[in-house]
Amino acid sequence: MMDQETNNNTSIDFQITRYLAGDASPREIEDLLHWIEQSDDNRRYFLRQQDIWSALNPHFDIRDIDISKSERRLLTITGIKHHGLGYMLRKIIRACTRIAAAAFLPVLALALYFMFRTPAYTGQEITMTTSYGCTGRATLPDGTGVWLNANSTFRYPPEFKGDTRDVFLEGEAYFDVSTDKSRPFNVATPYLSVTATGTQFNVNAYDAAASVTLIEGKVDVDGTDLRPGEHLMLDDGKAVVSKNGNPDKYCSWRDGILIFEDERLTDICTRLHQIYGVDFDISPELHNRTFRMILSGENISEILHYFEMSAPVICESENLTSPDNTSKTKLKIRIRPS
Repeated sequence: MMDQETNNNTSIDFQITRYLAGDASPREIEDLLHWIEQSDDNRRYFLRQQDIWSALNPHFDIRDIDISKSERRLLTITGIKHHGLGYMLRKIIRACTRIAAAAFLPVLALALYFMFRTPAYTGQEITMTTSYGCTGRATLPDGTGVWLNANSTFRYPPEFKGDTRDVFLEGEAYFDVSTDKSRPFNVATPYLSVTATGTQFNVNAYDAAASVTLIEGKVDVDGTDLRPGEHLMLDDGKAVVSKNGNPDKYCSWRDGILIFEDERLTDICTRLHQIYGVDFDISPELHNRTFRMILSGENISEILHYFEMSAPVICESENLTSPDNTSKTKLKIRIRPS
């Protein structure tokens, strides 16, 4: 019985590790989500493992790393250089026995995972990715701070050279740009481009309805200048600027908060799809139904429960199998009048 429980815990730890590292498949993400929703103990366990992951993945400045020196030191310390893989595994296990029993399995899972994981640094650029439901943060070589929202990809060079600082984004990110008026900071996306010299702004580039929200300073969005508090959104390819909105609601995701102020159900579900990767099928008569809510860490099941409590609607879920890969499934939610 004890061996079975230990095997189950080890499996869960590897699933959580792959999820937090951004390498889990949609099927693995769905299975983990279902496991988390089974009990409060599971959810607390996941949050505890997430804290351990954060502690083992501190943010750093890429300029401070001597990759060759670090590699030689790691190989020597772990024993790979002279003793091989088996010796290294024994050293890891002996070291982990000094750790509290509750932390042993997740630390071992993380150690094994990082032994076989291919680094994202290719020598030409650094790629940062996040999975559904996860966010990330990085400090760029010039000191610029970047917060990356869920389901996003961000690329930047290990060193900014030349007269500009160029980065690429797919998804959503918040930027706190280090001031350098002689070298503009350019954010390229598939839908729009943003240029700044030193400011704070949010870019949402998940789809063609891309947007930019300026918090302070000044930015240029494909020839349109924004002032603090303004929000630019693409509507059929044309830039529409809002000047009297609440800019905080577009940036609150950094703190794990989603703010919806009397917004249409279709718009809310679009936002949930961006962050959680869930598809929605909404009955036409509910498209313009509005909701007001503030979400702070709720899972999809809890959010759907809010919908059902706030309006006469029924939310039904099903798992869809990808036509090109039967091992991958995706969660689809149907929302219809009750």
